Amino acid sequence: MARTIVILGANYTGVPIAHYLLKHTAANVKDLKVVVVAPNTHMYWFVASVRGILPNMLADDHLFLPLAPEFAKYPSDKYELVLGKAERVDPTSSIVEVRINDGSARTIRYDDLVIATGSSFKNDMPFKNLSSTDDTKRTLHEWAQRISEAKSIVVAGGGLTGVELAGELGQEYASTGKKEITLICDKDLPLEPRLRRDVRETAKNELERFKVKVITNARASSSPSSNIITLTPTKSSPSTSEKAAAKIPRTLSADLFIPAFGTIPNTSFLPASMLDDRGHVKTTPTLRAQGHDNIFVVGDAGNLQVTQGVYADAQAVYLAKLLDARALGNGREAQLPPYKPDDKIMVGVSLGKNSGVGQMGGWKLWGWMIAMFKSKKLGTQYFPAFVRGDRTILVKKNW
Repeated sequence: MARTIVILGANYTGVPIAHYLLKHTAANVKDLKVVVVAPNTHMYWFVASVRGILPNMLADDHLFLPLAPEFAKYPSDKYELVLGKAERVDPTSSIVEVRINDGSARTIRYDDLVIATGSSFKNDMPFKNLSSTDDTKRTLHEWAQRISEAKSIVVAGGGLTGVELAGELGQEYASTGKKEITLICDKDLPLEPRLRRDVRETAKNELERFKVKVITNARASSSPSSNIITLTPTKSSPSTSEKAAAKIPRTLSADLFIPAFGTIPNTSFLPASMLDDRGHVKTTPTLRAQGHDNIFVVGDAGNLQVTQGVYADAQAVYLAKLLDARALGNGREAQLPPYKPDDKIMVGVSLGKNSGVGQMGGWKLWGWMIAMFKSKKLGTQYFPAFVRGDRTILVKKNW
């Protein structure tokens, strides 16, 4: 009997799952078809977007690689790439309604559905995919031009993206006196509070070594028509005193304001009953959408784990093998061990090309390790093999 697996999303989780099924499962399951639905013609290596948004730092072909040529090696009756976005899922009928990029509509029936749609940055920032590959490229180039023209830049957001972007700007411009760079954090230190305090302190010290001004315990907002940025003090910890809050300037003047905070799960096409109060899919330990045996969720769209690349990769690796077992049948799915979420901290933060800070479990990592394994190339050296289906983020061979 024909079996159709529909994968919504073509980036860090959807691409390796599709390749695994087409390489391994399709050879053993007659009439299997894998349908990938996504609006992007190219995969976007957005881990490197914090460097790619700077002018003349990374060429487009280091950030974007076409998907179609890498899937053309599979039999044409086994796969289909559909350029469009899911508009509605009907779990009862097992159908997805898709709006094709050319404006037409299509309905696709599935036996198994994979939600790998990820998330988007607020304010239409190109730190993740926008509506299409062309739109993402165009927006990156526009921001690069603004950065080139600005003499003073404020980055708002003390999370991973904001800190890495401030590191790139600091090394390239602030350290040499070319531009004034300021980072605004809403906590008492950059990065997540779940990380060791000395890791976060090192990040702040490294940024300041680049002559980046770091303002903590504040949120920033800006009007598009003004170069005045308003700061609102926050009380992020018991140590934030009124005296410290009083030292925070109420306004800043800058040529450019870059919002680098806030992500939204790409799940608006799903029934509200499937989502939690933050818009993530309610996900079970079997990586299923709660209450739906044939709908699976990986990455930022789900709520099983913290939204982080290493966790999404582990989910994708497990789900690929689970879908393979389901398609092969004969009780193979029941023989698989359950997915075991590993929430051990594993974070590497690049701070320019030659510096970084990180944590694995309870251990602080040496900066030179992060510089060697992440900061130097931001993983772009692995990008071609990833798009070819030769590896995932963590699985380096035999994928």
